Amino acid sequence: MPTPPEVSDEIIGTAHQFIDGRLHEQKCYGTFEEDMPEKDFRFRILFVQHNGDFKMHAHEYSELVFVFGGRATHVTEIEDYELEAGDVFVISGNRRHGFRNAQNLDLCNVMFDPSQFLTGQSELEEMMGFHALFDLQPRTKSRDGFQERLHLNPEQMAEASDILSRIRMEYAQQKEGRQLVIASSFNLLVTFICRLYSSEKKDTQSPLTQMAKVVSYIQKHFRESIRMEALGRIANLSVSQLQRKFKKTYDTSPVQYINKLRIHEACELLKNNELSITDIAYQCGFASSSFFSTQFRNHLGENPTSYRSRFTTSNSDRNRV
Repeated sequence: MPTPPEVSDEIIGTAHQFIDGRLHEQKCYGTFEEDMPEKDFRFRILFVQHNGDFKMHAHEYSELVFVFGGRATHVTEIEDYELEAGDVFVISGNRRHGFRNAQNLDLCNVMFDPSQFLTGQSELEEMMGFHALFDLQPRTKSRDGFQERLHLNPEQMAEASDILSRIRMEYAQQKEGRQLVIASSFNLLVTFICRLYSSEKKDTQSPLTQMAKVVSYIQKHFRESIRMEALGRIANLSVSQLQRKFKKTYDTSPVQYINKLRIHEACELLKNNELSITDIAYQCGFASSSFFSTQFRNHLGENPTSYRSRFTTSNSDRNRV
């Protein structure tokens, strides 16, 4: 589990936001409560400008950042690197960062709660670019994360700007259906940049893209039989190298990662009383119902039958109410 960020109710910094062509001071606290108080919709978008230094800080939410102009040194706990127009990067909520010597650094900062906006998006999780940008790059401990960063050309930046402007307009106007439009547009934006990353980095073999390709493949095929040799070929690594790097990156083995996905899928299928335990085992990629039951018990502390019974009983109680 990631270490919770050190946040408080104190201001962690100020920026200048563009509103109707003018710059207004914008305070940043780094907390959900202060920066995005809608509990069921933790989202905010700001077009800001930085000059000078912005102290190291962390926040409860994640940030998707687009650099539109100016320059600065982005300072993180891992490394420092120069920013320029066209750069796109993600900062996860537990990562301390700041800016040094910013010179008219124009940013669009999209702040969001990943648990509300990214969790359970199966098509996104099948994209190599998604794992690279939103999972690996924000927490990588080598320069590969920045060297493999996404950099948009002017045409791509213009397309991203159109989506961002639409989100900002919906965010500001408070119209009916606002949350739906923002969430849909945000998914479009994330899909757009993940596609670009996947397309531009598909032939690279950095540690970051190696693992992103492997996890993307697993997400697409975990219901099937997956051999470690096949994953090794995808990453251009031997099986032992793959297992070692995967463990270092995700703190689990490829087999354990695959089984976790299968168990999660099984939990959803167990809500359907029409499917037998054996059918669910095979649909989720397990070779037998007995092995499925063993793995299920190891992960959740109960067997599939008791899980189903507990879930269906809970549903029946709610229906009676």
